[in-house]
Amino acid sequence: MSDDRPTTTGDDAATDPLDTSGMAGGAPPATFDFLVQTLFTQALMALGRIPNPITGQAVKNVPTARHFHDMLGMLEEKTKGNLDRDERRLIDEAQHQLRVLLLEATGGDPRKEAAS
Repeated sequence: MSDDRPTTTGDDAATDPLDTSGMAGGAPPATFDFLVQTLFTQALMALGRIPNPITGQAVKNVPTARHFHDMLGMLEEKTKGNLDRDERRLIDEAQHQLRVLLLEATGGDPRKEAAS
């Protein structure tokens, strides 16, 4: 897979819209850990466990939370055999916690959308 972005050098780097090095505080690192934590946080937000940072509202949307859990499962499957011990532990723990929270949200019946 190749990077089709045009390369920039010198002063051109300052005008590259994909260059985040000059952002206030810098962009978070593009790491496996950050990706897993992002998906996990999105699932927590969908479960109403943390408020949406834009609206300040905590809203429960179980199908969306399940989607983020499934995304972590897909990521785990696609990276099988390529993760180090810490990465493996991180994705396993995130999935386990989300399974427990999803069961809680559905009253123990994973087919339900939300507890009555």
